[in-house]
Amino acid sequence: MRGVNDRSFFNTWQLLYRKTCPSATHTLWQVGDVEWRKERHSFFGISYALSNEIHTLRRSGRNVGWLLMIVIENWWDGRHEAIKTTTWARVLEGDAKAVVAWMREREKREERAAAEALEGPLAAGTSR
Repeated sequence: MRGVNDRSFFNTWQLLYRKTCPSATHTLWQVGDVEWRKERHSFFGISYALSNEIHTLRRSGRNVGWLLMIVIENWWDGRHEAIKTTTWARVLEGDAKAVVAWMREREKREERAAAEALEGPLAAGTSR
């Protein structure tokens, strides 16, 4: 992960989003010490349609606070065929390095939890 617009960052962000979002309809939840908000905006016209999903992640605290915005844009033509999808991110407050460090830490936690979940049944099976 080199920065917030790096493909690796988006992949980690997407995995964390899928893992932590309570349901598709939730618009606000907590991931550790970060507040996660999700909003959707859309427009459907005769010759095109677009949909934007905006995620804002806010970490509060003196010297550790930051605000990250991630936007997923989807565009369709008048026949409802996808013509463009793009994802971008911007750190609106704080330090981008702190955001990347937080994402790396969350990625490590998820990896440890997944490994422990696999070891649990295996360890239980070998103790017989």
